[in-house]
Amino acid sequence: MTPFDTALRVQRREVDSVKVSISETITTITTITHQTNAHDLRMREERALAATAPVASDAWRLRMKAERARLDHQAQLANMRLTHLRAQAVEAYGTMRAIEGAADRFKDEAERVAAGAEQAQIDDIAAAKFIRARRDAERNA
Repeated sequence: MTPFDTALRVQRREVDSVKVSISETITTITTITHQTNAHDLRMREERALAATAPVASDAWRLRMKAERARLDHQAQLANMRLTHLRAQAVEAYGTMRAIEGAADRFKDEAERVAAGAEQAQIDDIAAAKFIRARRDAERNA
């Protein structure tokens, strides 16, 4: 456990949230693209029919142009949102990696301090045994 664990969990949630938003936006863009393709196909079919049977279609044509403009505007907004979300994902991921690095450094430092303390304890025990052995040798001599 490090003091960075809470911040890391929060940042991971942020990264996951941005991933979900990107996925939803891509789904939206795909839907708009399908709608645009269907709209274009319908317009071509209707134009072909209008060529065979002359019918006043000015109102229909204006409505279809307005619909196409709406779809284009939605696609533009969705693409702008996707660009923004991708930049946000890069930033969130970078922050997460920085926190992970800080947590790793904290763990490494804690392990180094613990290893140093353990080595000092071993050295103290060895020194105490040496001194005892030396005293025993002096008493026996």
